[in-house]
Amino acid sequence: MNKQKIGQILFWFGVINVVIMQGLTWFQSPMQRIHTAEELNGTVYAVDGLLWWIRMAAASGLTFSIAGVLLYTGEKGSYFWLLGFLPGTAISAGMFWEPSQYLPHVFGIGGAIILLSYFGLLWIWTRTYAAYKGIARMGRNVQLLGYSFLVSTGFLLCLYFGNPNLLALAEYPIPNGLSINVTLSLGMLLIFLGHYLDARASKAATTSL
Repeated sequence: MNKQKIGQILFWFGVINVVIMQGLTWFQSPMQRIHTAEELNGTVYAVDGLLWWIRMAAASGLTFSIAGVLLYTGEKGSYFWLLGFLPGTAISAGMFWEPSQYLPHVFGIGGAIILLSYFGLLWIWTRTYAAYKGIARMGRNVQLLGYSFLVSTGFLLCLYFGNPNLLALAEYPIPNGLSINVTLSLGMLLIFLGHYLDARASKAATTSL
């Protein structure tokens, strides 16, 4: 079995796992929203029951999907696809990392990286946009708009997590979780649509040759 076939299997295995995770989340969340963990003990909604652990294990589908795509598209003999497991590792580490104190410098460095990367994207686009025409350029513009929504999400998260830790801003309103969800969702959707338009343009150009 070649690496492309294995990559496809990993990708679809990941997709199926994510579907299972989402299905179990939709099934369990309504009851978990209105009952305590103690009240749900011994039921199918228990936070330490079988379905809960299946749900948690299925979350690894995100990792398998990206690893599968990297394996499918990677060069022969390349081990770059193994980096696809890094996001999942970061999630696992983040779930258990509990700093003993608030670390403002980490937030500051992270915010600087996000902003510099964003402005770097904009600068690169101004230097390369002439290479794209028609639907391809539209696709790239839609991608940039999507990245702008992701940066907006980062700004909302900064207020959400930062303000409560700043004494002078402790009483200042913070964003609602729904606004964070909306901007993140729009950002990812626009990035997907941008790549879709870009792919259509590439396919059309290849067909016309």
